[in-house]
Formats: sequence, structure tokens, C-alpha cells
Amino acid sequence: MGRPKKALISRRKTLEVALRIIDEEGLDALSIRRLGDELNVRGISLYYHFPSKEHILVGACELALSEVRTPHSSNIDWHEWLIENARRYYDALLAHPNLIPILMRRHPLRIGLKEHNSTAGLLAVQGVPVGVIMPLMDSLESIALGCAAYQSAVAADTGEDDWHEANPFLYHVSKNAEVPHSIAFDAIVKAAVDAVLAAYQTMVATAAPAEAAAS
Repeated sequence: MGRPKKALISRRKTLEVALRIIDEEGLDALSIRRLGDELNVRGISLYYHFPSKEHILVGACELALSEVRTPHSSNIDWHEWLIENARRYYDALLAHPNLIPILMRRHPLRIGLKEHNSTAGLLAVQGVPVGVIMPLMDSLESIALGCAAYQSAVAADTGEDDWHEANPFLYHVSKNAEVPHSIAFDAIVKAAVDAVLAAYQTMVATAAPAEAAAS
């Protein structure tokens, strides 16, 4: 069966509905047939915009991350916008936790690589050493994914067992935590950026005498 000659519904609308299904019912609930039913079109018409279901998943992820953007200006301190983007990524993951398994495969699925390319380019323009750019980006990506995955799992815990009775100290501190997750996340990200930069500077300083001696 051939593909339709014209679109019956917009690409944006399709992704919005796909994201809603994933958010409300999970990844397994999304299918071409279900999406077509929700949009009141034949499933095959969706292939006008998307070669496969995987492309719909990629598009849904990109829609969910639409607020994570590299600045168009180099006038903003790179520490500020890089950390802010990590926070926005974390917030997006918390808002759409069912997408986390897909975003764990972000690179091989080529999700957001153009945006990552812009980030790498601006960091270089703003004077961040090339050798530390990818470690910084990888570290912040890992932190956001890990924190969001863990926090989403905690939030989904129904607590129907008696774990708090068997673990009274843990239950007590969990009920008396005074640092919000958002503030803790920001602190972790800032510390990670500083730690990666310090590690890089130490490596450079250590390598310089060795290279001088060798020459």
C-alpha cells in the first residue's frame, strides 16, 4: 500500500498527541493504529511525516525538550547557560518520565544532536578548552538522566508495603528533608562542572612538564 499524497494532519499535532499518550499511558500504549485513532485518520497517513514509529518517538522526545536551547548570543556566561540548560533538561525529564528509556539511547537515535552541536560550538567560541567540552556535556547529561530516573521512580512508589516501619530512621530523614530536589540538583551540577574543569586543568598541568622533559 502506497503512502498518501498529502498530509491529513500536521506533524506537530501528531507529536503532541503521541507525547500525551506516552505521558498518560506509557511507551507501550503508543502504536501507529492508536495514534491514528486519536487523530481520527488512517494510521497509514502518518507515514507522510514519519518513516516509522521510531521517528515518532524521536520527534516526541524533541518536542518534550523544546525548552532546552543553546543561546544565540555569546554574551551570556557559559557557566550560567550550560547549568541552566542542564536544569531545563532535568525538569523536562521529570515532566515526561516515560521518555527516559528512549533518551537513554539519545545519541544512537540522533535525538537533539543538532542542539548538542550548537552547544559544543558556542562553548568553544566562549573559550572553553576543546578537550573538556565533551566531558562536561556527557557529565551533565548523565547527572540529569540519573537524577530524573531515580526521582521519578521514588515519586511512583505507592508505599503500600511496610518499609517505613522496618526502616524507621530512613523514613524519618525522608520526611524531614529540608533541601528541595531542585536545589540539590543545581548544587550537584555546579559541583560537577567545577570538578571536571579542575580535573582537566590538573591533567594539563601534569602533562606540561612531562612534554617539556621529553622534548
